[in-house]
Amino acid sequence: MNKILPIVNIGSKSGKFKYILAQLGQKYLIRADPTADYHEKIFKKLQDEAGGPLNDLYILGGGKIQVDFEQKKINLFDQSQVYGPADHRRAKTILQEKYPDFTIALGPTDSNAKN
Repeated sequence: MNKILPIVNIGSKSGKFKYILAQLGQKYLIRADPTADYHEKIFKKLQDEAGGPLNDLYILGGGKIQVDFEQKKINLFDQSQVYGPADHRRAKTILQEKYPDFTIALGPTDSNAKN
C-alpha cells in the first residue's frame, strides 16, 4: 500500500446515504457518499482513492448512515443488497474515534431528521 488513506470519510454534509465498511490489510475503512446510489460506486471510489484495485482491499459489508453535523449525531442501520450488512458495532467504534463528541446510534432511522 503506497497511499495513506484516511480511516473515515463520510463527507461534511448532513443527510442519509449509503456507506461501506472495508478492510485494507490490517486497517478498517469507512466510506460514505451522498451521491452514490449503489454501494458498488462507493467501493469503486475507494479503489480509485487507493490507487486502483488492490488484492488486500475487501468490502466487509454496507448499510446506511444518517449524519447530522449540527446536532452531532450519527445513526448506522440497514444493509447492502450486494455486500450484506456491515458490522455496525465495529463501524460505530471507528466513527467514535473520529467523532468523539458525537452520539452514535445503531438501528432504525429517525424519520424527523434531515434527509
